[in-house]
Amino acid sequence: MSLIFIFALMGCSSHTNQSHHSANTPDSVAAENPSSSETSSFNQQQYLIFEDDVEQEVILNKKPERVVILNTEALNLFYQLGGQAVGRASALGTPVPEVAMGAEDVGQINQISLEKITSMNPDLVIGHPRFHANLKEALATSHIPLALVNVNSYDHIQRTGKLFGQIIGKESETEEVLKETDNHVQMIINQVPDTTPKFAFISIASTGLSIQKSGSLALDIADKLKLKNVAEGMQSGQMPNSVPYSIEKLIEADPEYLFMIVYGTEEYGRQKIKDDFESNPAWASLRAVKENRMVFLPSDFVNSPGLKIDQLFEYLAKLVYPDEYGK
Repeated sequence: MSLIFIFALMGCSSHTNQSHHSANTPDSVAAENPSSSETSSFNQQQYLIFEDDVEQEVILNKKPERVVILNTEALNLFYQLGGQAVGRASALGTPVPEVAMGAEDVGQINQISLEKITSMNPDLVIGHPRFHANLKEALATSHIPLALVNVNSYDHIQRTGKLFGQIIGKESETEEVLKETDNHVQMIINQVPDTTPKFAFISIASTGLSIQKSGSLALDIADKLKLKNVAEGMQSGQMPNSVPYSIEKLIEADPEYLFMIVYGTEEYGRQKIKDDFESNPAWASLRAVKENRMVFLPSDFVNSPGLKIDQLFEYLAKLVYPDEYGK
């Protein structure tokens, strides 16, 4: 049964410290302690208590009906699981899912408008740990809960997906589709041969080029497929997760594959390579270039595909291990 069909029927590694409380259940903590200031600043029965990805406790006193999503990487997953947002952030090179086009844009992910957010009277804001941790105090002043979540690895997608299922109130349906995705992913991983092809991820953005070292969804997928990232032993630059681009370092590392990650359109990325590198004899000497193993990866490797993450595992496995997976 396809995921799309499952969610049509629905109507549209987990947090160990999460707990789910309903006002209608006898084991509700809030019902037993309705005036407890330690568990609720609003003195109401709790709907959900959990720890987010920066280990901060988040208390929801009722099922959220007005959600603002500032983490653009999490937007797709939230909607796939049956959620709906009243507001969202945007990011250059990251397309907005069609189903989320009706949500109000509150600004770029790294430059959001707090005034816009508060004017929408949200009962939950979902942000990115890197960009939005500094909003916690201001939102708390307006009694708006903030949850900071990551989706830059497969485990993050599984864990955050389970949390979203609790927030939306579709836990059993969410468990089912996450399990279906995981079964497919594990089947792909189990077919990986005992080889470790070397690769480099080259990020192409308007700010320049870099070699990705850690902390991205694409690298996590490659790692689970037993690929060897040549940047692991290189010195990081100003950003700890990347290495400044260097043709000398690439020649020395001799990757078998060059995976191009474009923050923008693929056309922009191809033009950048053509203008800056193709006439350089050093670039042409790279094994991956000579053997035609320079690949522009689909945008979903940059923009988290949520429940479709298994398709990225399958894409990369077939690309690197054609004998095991077929072309």
